Amino acid sequence: MVRATMSIRTPNELRVAVYDRFWSVAGGGETYAGTIAEVLSVDHRVDLISHEPVDLAALQERLGLDLSRVRVVVVDDCEPIERVSRGYDLLINATYRDTSPNGARRGISIVHFPHVPTADLAPWQIRMMGVLARAGRRAAGPVEFDSGFHPADVIRWQQVRWTNGRGVLRAMVTPATTRVLRIAVARFLPDGTDRLVRIRIDGEDAQSFTITAARGRRQLLRPMIVEIPIVGRRGGVTVELISETFIPDETSGNGDRRQLGVPVVWAGFGSGPLTRLLEPVSLLAGPKRGLPWLDTYDRIVANSGYGASWVTRLWNRRCEVLVPAITQRHSAGKAPIIVSVGRFFAAERGHSKKQLEMVRAFARLSPMHPEWELHLVGGCAPQDEPYLNMVRRAAEGLPVVFHIAASGEELDELYGRASIYWHATGLGENLDEDPERAEHFGITTVEAMSAGAVPIVIRAGGQLEIVREGIDGFFFADSDGLVSRTRQVIDDPNLRERLSAAAAERALIFGREAFERRLRAMVLDVLR
Repeated sequence: MVRATMSIRTPNELRVAVYDRFWSVAGGGETYAGTIAEVLSVDHRVDLISHEPVDLAALQERLGLDLSRVRVVVVDDCEPIERVSRGYDLLINATYRDTSPNGARRGISIVHFPHVPTADLAPWQIRMMGVLARAGRRAAGPVEFDSGFHPADVIRWQQVRWTNGRGVLRAMVTPATTRVLRIAVARFLPDGTDRLVRIRIDGEDAQSFTITAARGRRQLLRPMIVEIPIVGRRGGVTVELISETFIPDETSGNGDRRQLGVPVVWAGFGSGPLTRLLEPVSLLAGPKRGLPWLDTYDRIVANSGYGASWVTRLWNRRCEVLVPAITQRHSAGKAPIIVSVGRFFAAERGHSKKQLEMVRAFARLSPMHPEWELHLVGGCAPQDEPYLNMVRRAAEGLPVVFHIAASGEELDELYGRASIYWHATGLGENLDEDPERAEHFGITTVEAMSAGAVPIVIRAGGQLEIVREGIDGFFFADSDGLVSRTRQVIDDPNLRERLSAAAAERALIFGREAFERRLRAMVLDVLR
């Protein structure tokens, strides 16, 4: 990629945007992004880009960071990050699985783990997409999603783009000629309420229609078709879709706080057989294959060698490694407790922290060591409460303590008292077929080690870059191994003391100083 040469300004004149869609989650990814913002804010003007208000005081307390020098910039969820980042000297995009192009002068893409957009499709579906995608774009014609549309949600064949209540399409039609614009609108209305939609052409009311909620599978798969006559003019014609909105989280508790209006599947000109096919299966007319958005960034960065190796393997791109900066914790007098830290969510929702499996393993261990306790620490989104309740039921009658949305101070205290740390992400998964289900690095493992907790962790993913077998911790491959290794450490106080001291020493190599040095050198090189 060729970029125009940028003259270097003095450090305090550089404007840096750090984008993370999930600041409110305050998890490991946000700790990583927040640390980048904190370090760079010493020399640069740093903005945190968010889609909802952020309580900086609460965020920095949860993450253990100093964010007093940064500013929060809240932007509409439908505003393209490419447009938002224009005017910045550097965009650091740290949002998980985000494919927004960079609009700043320079860009760094933080890839927590590379994803393959077609991973959920069968080989024959992928081949069909390749054959028909080009023809599909021709059938769509010169119609663009201009503004007011959320990034696409993919539901099998359908690529649905919700409006935010006012979605604007731009259609290029030869001046003084008339063409019929066809818009395919999904009947997927989770709130179950029919929706009146007004159409305005170049600011003038034109027509209206009502989306009726699907009354069966056939209607759900077959979108409504709205036909709109368009008279061309120089510069194109704007077509607005105006409607009421709803917030999914308020009806289903799924954590989705977006304002959603009209679910558009496809928009284009023409009425031939190909158009009829594309209206319900819009992925065939989706974006070009490849990674064009990635080419707008100057660096691709992963937080571990594990993640970087999969970037090369899946994307065929060079990827640098910036290991997270770990907040060093302190021992506060060890107690007979095991700690595990991670958000509560089931395996079908991603790389689960496997709290249920850990509780079941602890149930086997507890009768032999009744004085020991298991402490599970982590947040839980509303849509994941059924999984949390399942874990709670499995823990009934056991000395298991839950710390939901623990404060930074509470987490510090637990790390300080913990004798053993468990990490089981990837347990029971086929990581050759689905490597993303392993822990990409393992910030909490290092944090616990820095306080002298002995890590007993799964032999997978980024954990292999942290723990040294028999020197500062142990690995396990299955639940039997987790139980046996834990018994070994519990039963041998001398071994536990030796591993604890080695773990605290090992954690020092993941300290703040090395991270700052590496980050600053990378940014200087990018801006050169």
